[in-house]
Amino acid sequence: MHILVVDDDANSRDGLAELLTFEGYVVDTCADGPAALARLGESSFDVLLTDYVMPEMTGVELIDAARVTTPTLRCLIMSGHARVGPADIVWVPKPIDVERLLLALGR
Repeated sequence: MHILVVDDDANSRDGLAELLTFEGYVVDTCADGPAALARLGESSFDVLLTDYVMPEMTGVELIDAARVTTPTLRCLIMSGHARVGPADIVWVPKPIDVERLLLALGR
């Protein structure tokens, strides 16, 4: 499974990438929404795992834009904030519970 992790916090982004790689996933990372949209246009991904609060665009805005060209993209949002956005987006609370994240990815 190919996952794109998007988070403006380098420590969170790199830590998630390392964890998911260790679990056997193929992982690419981006620091913001515009870079993620460019990467989504360059490669095929199974899952978009994005932070909710980021500069330039929120995770929900990123997902909305990504689904214009890839409507079947599985999307998960990480956030310490209350759940917002479409019901078809899996919400992963921060701090990340690794087991919960892996279960969400396994769906």
